[in-house]
Amino acid sequence: MDKIKLQIKGREQDAYTIHYSCSGFYNGGAYAPTICSIAAVNYGTRELHTFALNNYLIQGKSLIESEQLMLKDFVDFYQNLSNPIFVHWNMDGLEYGFNAIRARAENFGLCDFNLTKIKDYNLSAVFHANLITSLEQNNCKRITVLYGRDEAICFNKRAFETVTMSTEGKALGLVDLFEKYISNNIAEDDDIYC
Repeated sequence: MDKIKLQIKGREQDAYTIHYSCSGFYNGGAYAPTICSIAAVNYGTRELHTFALNNYLIQGKSLIESEQLMLKDFVDFYQNLSNPIFVHWNMDGLEYGFNAIRARAENFGLCDFNLTKIKDYNLSAVFHANLITSLEQNNCKRITVLYGRDEAICFNKRAFETVTMSTEGKALGLVDLFEKYISNNIAEDDDIYC
C-alpha cells in the first residue's frame, strides 16, 4: 500500500475517494441491485460529486428512469476523468462495488462503461476494523454515516436522501482517513496490515 503514497504525489487532482450504496448485494446474476447513490470526492480539491436517485425523483422521474439517468451521469463523469485513481473501501470484489455499478449500468444499456482504466486502492487493506469503526477510531466519521444494513432498510422505506447522505459521509470520511494514512497519522490503536 505504500506505493500509493508515491503514486499519489503530484497527482492529487486525479485521486478520488469513492463509495456507493444500493438496494442489496449483487450476486453475479443478470440483474444487479438498484444503485441508490454514488459519491466521489476529489482528494486534491475536496470537491464532492454526488450521483443520487433522489436528485431525479424530485424532478418527477420514475425510480427506473431516475436510476438510469443517475448512472448515465456517473458514466459521463467517469469517462471525462483522465487516468483516475480511486481510493475505496472494499469496492473491488466480484459481486459488489465497481462490478455491481458496471453490471447495473449494463442493465440499462450503458455498455461503454470501461473500468479497465481504473487504478484503485482498497483502503480496507490497511485497517483491521470495518469502515465505520476505522472512521470512528480516526475521528473521521460523519454523523450521517449508516451501516450497510441500515442503508438497505432506508432504501426499502424509500428514504433515498438518508441513504445518499450516508454514502456522501462515507466518501468524505474516506478522504480524511486516506489523508491520515498518507501523513502517517493513523490512530495508534488501529493496527496496520502493512
